[in-house]
Amino acid sequence: MRKSYSHFTYEDITHLGISVVRTQVFTETVTYINPSDFLLKTLEINNQIPIESEKAKSELLITPILTEIRTHNPKKFTYFSGYQFSVDKKLGLTGFCDFIISKKYNAAFIESPVVTVIEAKHNQDLLDASPQCIAEMYAAQLYNEKHKEAITTIYGVITNGYEWVFLKLEHKEVTLDTNRYGIKNFPELLGVWQIVVDGF
Repeated sequence: MRKSYSHFTYEDITHLGISVVRTQVFTETVTYINPSDFLLKTLEINNQIPIESEKAKSELLITPILTEIRTHNPKKFTYFSGYQFSVDKKLGLTGFCDFIISKKYNAAFIESPVVTVIEAKHNQDLLDASPQCIAEMYAAQLYNEKHKEAITTIYGVITNGYEWVFLKLEHKEVTLDTNRYGIKNFPELLGVWQIVVDGF
């Protein structure tokens, strides 16, 4: 088996017994949420800095947005950036995750239930990163089961900071969203994120 999440292919996902379908993840009405002036100003300033790596995009684009969502939802969740998340080495479910969201809002270390994983990418097509993201989502599912947490839905997100693609894992079926959301329509993106958070 592969050594880490980043080496996963669709064939590897199939070998894990996971099926993938492409359709809308969010069928409910999205309530638009306006971004704060602070977030808009932060991104305006950050976009004046060279953003030529995944690390830069994580720090300068994605982190401010996650912080905005967390500010709107106090005591709802916390997130971890750039942490090792080794769940099952035999299955290849090991390596670093760009962001891991835990429902335990005051956790000092990664604790179950893990509810969402986020994969930051730079230039590649976002869908090319879906096997890696799915592997991380499945690892989160196994991690929760190991810690006796009954979480029926794990969300995954692939983003370059500007466009965001959402995935949903239930049991062993992944729904890969046919829609893309982006900061060009910030209220919609934040509204979609609120649906995710409300589902925790």
